[in-house]
Amino acid sequence: MSNSTKTSKGKRAASPTPTSAERKPALSIIKDIQRQTRRQYTAEEKIRIVLEGLQGEQSVAEICRREGLNTNIYYR
Repeated sequence: MSNSTKTSKGKRAASPTPTSAERKPALSIIKDIQRQTRRQYTAEEKIRIVLEGLQGEQSVAEICRREGLNTNIYYR
């Protein structure tokens, strides 16, 4: 290996990393993502979905697929 390909030891390029005051904790970031992806149902929507299931015209699984929610949430 020639001297021209070696890097000088101890010298590192300054990287623009945020300081600890600028960083968010990991749990805070996760909660922000959950808030953005969680759907909030109004009371009227909840009643409508449950009543559709009680009518029995469609299966609960079909209703949940259409509404985009897990069946566990429906039964809760």
